[in-house]
Amino acid sequence: MKELIHKKFDTWKPDKLYTVSPDEKYLKGFAAPPFASGSEEETRRIKELLLKKFDIEEIKAAAEKAAEPEVSVSYEPPVDTDTTVSDPMEKAMKYLVAALVVLVAIIVGSSMINKTKYYMDAKQGALEIWQGRFAPMGEELLITLPGVQLPETIKDVYSKKDVFPLISNYYVEKADTLLEVPGMPDFEGIKGYLNKALSFAVTSASTEAAYNRLNNIELMILFYKADVAASKATISDLKDAKRYLDQAAGLSTNDLQADMINQKIDAVDKQIATLKAKEKEAKSPKPKTPAK
Repeated sequence: MKELIHKKFDTWKPDKLYTVSPDEKYLKGFAAPPFASGSEEETRRIKELLLKKFDIEEIKAAAEKAAEPEVSVSYEPPVDTDTTVSDPMEKAMKYLVAALVVLVAIIVGSSMINKTKYYMDAKQGALEIWQGRFAPMGEELLITLPGVQLPETIKDVYSKKDVFPLISNYYVEKADTLLEVPGMPDFEGIKGYLNKALSFAVTSASTEAAYNRLNNIELMILFYKADVAASKATISDLKDAKRYLDQAAGLSTNDLQADMINQKIDAVDKQIATLKAKEKEAKSPKPKTPAK
């Protein structure tokens, strides 16, 4: 079987290639077909066409002549191909549509301009801020800020840059007020005020003020969680405390905060080492006292 699989079969070739023997008798009587067939006159005409000589200069001159445009002057009046009849009603409708488009563009443009206008009014110890409606005229109450006074420079119309910093500062001050409340601070309420302050922050100063306070709140929350976990005095809780402190280290913005966080981490590491030593001592067997 192996010999049959690997056996090679060469291409078959005949011992003698087949060839056709020429017909000598046919070749002796062979004659070429006539150059042209038909009547004698037709045969002569075809021969003259085939043997005719052409001059390239004559062909070029004939082509240039054929390319010259033929100019003809006509004094007949032009034919008016415009067969449509002007319809006054159709023209009026076109003018009306165009006028409506222009009117809508004017209304939209006026509405957008009115939307960027702000007005302020002091009522009953509070500052009312009004914003122009998305309409050519009119305004709507945007927000009321209790305890906020009108700015020193009074204007008929204020811009966004005049109004939004007042609102942002108002919410920052509300967050600071909650921090001063005795007892556990309302962290969620403080963060809510600071996020509102960020939504109205249009200057770098107001944005930075809100972000700094949010960062400090996150640090306070992490410190509180770390202190609570460390007070439970178990290895797992102390590891949670260290995890909170590591997160706080990523939020520190000055050397004072970084030093305080490192001190807390060192204290937690010492507590963990003390607990592990006590557990190891408790697990090690006590030496046996010799019998008397």
